[in-house]
Amino acid sequence: MKQILLITLLISSLVAFGQKQKKSTGEYQLNLSKSEFSPSEACDYCKEMARIQAIEKIFGTVVVQGNTTYIRNTQTGEKVETKQVFNMMAETYVNGDWIKTIKEDCSNFVENDEFWIRCKVKGVVQEWTRPQLDLKVAPLDCEDKKCESTAFKDGESFYLYLKSPVAGYVSVYLADEHVAQRVFPYRNMPEEQVNGVKVKADREYILFSRIMDVLDLRSYVDEYELYAESEQDHNRIYVIYSEKPLVKPALYEASSASDSQMPMQLSAEDFQRWLAQNRQYDNGVQVERVDITISKD
Repeated sequence: MKQILLITLLISSLVAFGQKQKKSTGEYQLNLSKSEFSPSEACDYCKEMARIQAIEKIFGTVVVQGNTTYIRNTQTGEKVETKQVFNMMAETYVNGDWIKTIKEDCSNFVENDEFWIRCKVKGVVQEWTRPQLDLKVAPLDCEDKKCESTAFKDGESFYLYLKSPVAGYVSVYLADEHVAQRVFPYRNMPEEQVNGVKVKADREYILFSRIMDVLDLRSYVDEYELYAESEQDHNRIYVIYSEKPLVKPALYEASSASDSQMPMQLSAEDFQRWLAQNRQYDNGVQVERVDITISKD
């Protein structure tokens, strides 16, 4: 499942709870003769950068980027076939979001004997109108907050440090263009906790560890290792905080029987739609994105 995560969000353009939505346009071009992207990757990259320009034009923005990984459940030893591939996808946060695509067009052209691609987009962008929490999130390669790392080796265990300044509810997802996997709440948690796990203010948590579990969830903890497909891959993690539980999206089992113990999942498009709808209606939702590299050497 090697794709680039798209931010196209097929939601309504209603303005809710004072959040400002406006139409905007953006344009971006890339020199294919000097790029390592494949033609399809270059097209997707240009679309995303054009969207970023459209948001920045109206509200200003911050950009993050990423690439690839595997993940497997160490309890079963089964290796997940889903590859979290992002191929230098750019994404925006802090000042605004891309809400809906109205029109997009990409075309190739030649200039000074070099091949270029140009993408133009038009869509609806939305301003963030409430201050962001100082939510602390950090990937770890051991069960201690001192083990913070964004560079993992193939087969290393993966943990996540979390600390919120206020009490609220947390979910964590891994996603590629086709699939988003919910890794927290844990797969077999009670029904009353599947819409987000409540965390206390100023309390430190290390997720995916039975030893460091302080949520009284030890019997439910899923533990993971990260695997790379290329020499150095990247992965994107979505940590979603909300003031109140968010009704979870509809999830389904992995298609392979051997993946029966893996996280529940949904399509990436449905995940983005669900996330955007919750943020659009100002449910006190904040999203932290974390990028890590996984190397075979």
